[in-house]
Amino acid sequence: MDDLPAGAAAAADLRDELLEILRQLNRNEMEETEVAGLELGELHHLLLHGPYPRLSAPQVETAVGVLVGNGFARQLTDLVYAWDRGRVLGERYAITPEGKAFLLESLRRTNRVE
Repeated sequence: MDDLPAGAAAAADLRDELLEILRQLNRNEMEETEVAGLELGELHHLLLHGPYPRLSAPQVETAVGVLVGNGFARQLTDLVYAWDRGRVLGERYAITPEGKAFLLESLRRTNRVE
């Protein structure tokens, strides 16, 4: 991405971050955990210990807001105790069918899925 103009590089970075968040939400759904969705703090932790070690909590919150606004993720607000996490979970986010379709198409375009 070094040959891209600054604005295009920033847009490509944001797209990659959004796709990684969708990957994490999809993984959470596929694992069929006891409680659906991931909290912002959980998403931030996964991204920090993965491909985005410098991403701040506000940046994750903004990215999730973009995904929700575009219908690729949904907000879950019910309070529920998650035995596997050992605590009550509040506001969390889950991938939507539209988000899955967008993720799959993006992976196909980059030849990561056949």
